[in-house]
Amino acid sequence: SVHLGWSVSALSQTADSVRVQLIRAESGSASGSAGEEAATTQTVDTRYLLGCDGASSRVRAALGIAHEDLQCDEPWLVCDLMLDGQEEFDRSGLQICDPARPTTLIPCEGNHIRWEFMLNADDEFSSMETESVVRGLMAPHLWRLSPYLTRSDGTLIRAKVYHFHALLAETFQRNRVFLLGDAAHQMPPFLGQGMCAGIRDAYNLSWKLIGVLRDGYAATVLATYTSERRPHVKKLIHTAVAHGGVIQARNPLKALLRDCYLMLGRALPWLVRFLKFGEGQPLGPGLFAVKGAPAQAGAVGSPIPQGSMTLLGEGSVPESVWLDDLLGSKYTLIGFGLEPRTYLSEGSQYPWLDTLHVGPTGRAVEATGELTNWATEHQIRLALVRPDRQVYGVCLEGAELEAELQNMLSALAQQLGLTD
Repeated sequence: SVHLGWSVSALSQTADSVRVQLIRAESGSASGSAGEEAATTQTVDTRYLLGCDGASSRVRAALGIAHEDLQCDEPWLVCDLMLDGQEEFDRSGLQICDPARPTTLIPCEGNHIRWEFMLNADDEFSSMETESVVRGLMAPHLWRLSPYLTRSDGTLIRAKVYHFHALLAETFQRNRVFLLGDAAHQMPPFLGQGMCAGIRDAYNLSWKLIGVLRDGYAATVLATYTSERRPHVKKLIHTAVAHGGVIQARNPLKALLRDCYLMLGRALPWLVRFLKFGEGQPLGPGLFAVKGAPAQAGAVGSPIPQGSMTLLGEGSVPESVWLDDLLGSKYTLIGFGLEPRTYLSEGSQYPWLDTLHVGPTGRAVEATGELTNWATEHQIRLALVRPDRQVYGVCLEGAELEAELQNMLSALAQQLGLTD
């Protein structure tokens, strides 16, 4: 059910439910029955509540969850320009490190261009959102998109001053209530990870909720949400803030030194490793076949690479699919060059487990190499993958595969609360 025009006014919890008090927003509208249309308040009882209500989350406020401030508070003007359909332009995403006014230029889907301009102390914020000012800020950079664009091209569909923050809720869960997305964390956009982090929150929590509500998992599984997601997001925020420090250098001398250093980094990449371009972060401690947090350099606790696979089948035409299409909503045991089912103990029942054989004699072979190169690099023969595509655990070359796998599956069943 979707109820528009309502907001949370209060909530309370018992041992087995959440009660949410709703109030009609003055400017909103409501969907539902005629009786509901006339009401100004509602009460909803639910087993769990997910607060996905943004940076000024009323759910977070009702829970009394404070923020950890990771030290970033900068005003930027965020604009969206929609070009006409026939215009061709360069689709490179740019962070323009101009000390006079750092600028971000990101071509999005179709003809949508996102612009972001850092504001100066002497800018009049209220006038910065006017179209003439915005187009004046865009004009010096239009050549980066196309030499044929003029300052009057396209339709300006939004211009808004925002303060970029680096904030992290002290916990993402309070009993039966969870925080996701901006309600749980805010970060400057320099890594493009704000929305991505929210999607990861939702994926991490959803399969655990399904397991508890439908598949018999122990409710303690839900307690791993904060322990896995919060350390991961905190590292991302610190990295985004570090990138912002490089991009937002305003002192001309410091900016010149930065530019020289970055140009030198093209020849000597190790000099700019601190920026961690494209480097993933493992999740924090939670549901994994390791004690404590997964290692940064290991396979456990990170997403399995998304390989392009070719399906094999006698008499059938080869079909190309992504690995994601072969992984369902259960845990999946992947064998690299071997049939994983042969290593499951005879008579063992794992209704929460699927298997996949990747190799010339299996169900699929990889077309591009990311997945098999990853397995070879880490010397992996068997990988146990969670429903959210994070690697739970691995069995390596030279190991007693059947014994190691049995130990790993037994540990997982215990973590999920599926043992007698």
